[in-house]
Amino acid sequence: MFWTNKPFDFTALITIARWLPKYPGIIEKEQRKLLHHLVQNGVCTPAGDVDDEQLSPVILEFKESIEADTGIYRDFHEMFEQVALKTDPSQLSIKNYMQLLAVLDKTITKAPTYSYTSPLVSGVPMYGALAPFCNTEAGYRAFTNPKVNAMFHKIFDEWTKFLVSEASRDVLVSTEGGWFSPDALQVQQKRLGQSFAEAFVCDPDEPYMGFKSWDDFFGRRFREGVRPTFAAKNPHFINAPCEAITYRVATNVRAKDQFWLKEMPYSLDHIFNFDSLTSHFVGGTVFQAILSALDYHRWHSPVDGRVVKTYVVPGTYYAARLDDNPDPDVVSRSQAFVTAMSTRAVIFIESDNPAIGLMCFVGVGLGEVSTTRIAVQQGDRIKKGDETGSFHFGGSTYLMIFRPETKLTLFPGPKDLGEARNVGTLLFHVDNTFQENNRWYGPPSGLG
Repeated sequence: MFWTNKPFDFTALITIARWLPKYPGIIEKEQRKLLHHLVQNGVCTPAGDVDDEQLSPVILEFKESIEADTGIYRDFHEMFEQVALKTDPSQLSIKNYMQLLAVLDKTITKAPTYSYTSPLVSGVPMYGALAPFCNTEAGYRAFTNPKVNAMFHKIFDEWTKFLVSEASRDVLVSTEGGWFSPDALQVQQKRLGQSFAEAFVCDPDEPYMGFKSWDDFFGRRFREGVRPTFAAKNPHFINAPCEAITYRVATNVRAKDQFWLKEMPYSLDHIFNFDSLTSHFVGGTVFQAILSALDYHRWHSPVDGRVVKTYVVPGTYYAARLDDNPDPDVVSRSQAFVTAMSTRAVIFIESDNPAIGLMCFVGVGLGEVSTTRIAVQQGDRIKKGDETGSFHFGGSTYLMIFRPETKLTLFPGPKDLGEARNVGTLLFHVDNTFQENNRWYGPPSGLG
């Protein structure tokens, strides 16, 4: 069934992807593993005491920033009182902010390992540690505080130094927990429809398949022809810019809206950070999709056109819309909310097809995946399928935003709503031209 944005208002929540596992006790189990290691090495005690001298400088700076601000200090205490996660008192658990900082310190010394049943260690391990506190009032106050987010930024900078180093390749192996383990490769083959080595640029005969670092592996490229750009010369089709799971389509979006409400409407002024071009999109259409840690993380142009403007909006890392759901994966439930809050890369494109005109791609970095890299600049001419940027280090989400004059029909995605649309496949048909000329410019599945 096709979706169209005319002539009625329509918002469809198609699917909600998860970053954290739904299996009971997984978060507690992962926390216990980290704490057990820290206790064994004398970093902390089961009772919650922490040896400051064994913490890294950036974590000690975070500790000092918490304790120097009365409001932040209160919040980092109260979030432990408000947390919904119930722990067994006989088991190791994170008891206070010092132990939490010790866990974060351990996290930034290693690359994410593979565990298909536990996505929190398959791309967003820091979110796994922080998630139980994100859905508390104190946690919300802390994680929206500019001082706290500045410290997260510094912590991620330190982690990045490791993730781009050769030392981070120790998880690019075929043993259990490795990204080339039989389980990992089998899951990738099922998702890709072919083997990992057939799909991605790599050398199976070289150590680590030839990847230079964890980040090099994470930003891997498809081999030529694996993801063709459908209808590359047909301007009446808009192609998928990312390999991602469709989340939501919304029309008649407003300049300003109450994005924190249960329905999480899009608020264009906040998404664009009050850019002067915002007015072009008021009343228009927003398409949102979600990437997982297992997906391809490069962005490609959905149309032929000219880059009008690019910029990055700094934002929060772990702020989420508060709700009454005891499931700790609150950021996954806040996908639309975070488009107004999190770090985001904005690329305005003037399409060569006047029926599309000005459109915008927004790459939203979430949690430790806050790194967004724009690969184009103002004035660049781009063709469908040209690379425009990339995410780094984990899951993320993106938007495509269109003017109200652009009339669209969304092509059906995979039958399994939890399956990603392939990058380069047909996403929208532009109906302005279809209505004017009363015919299609090439078949929906064509490559011409």
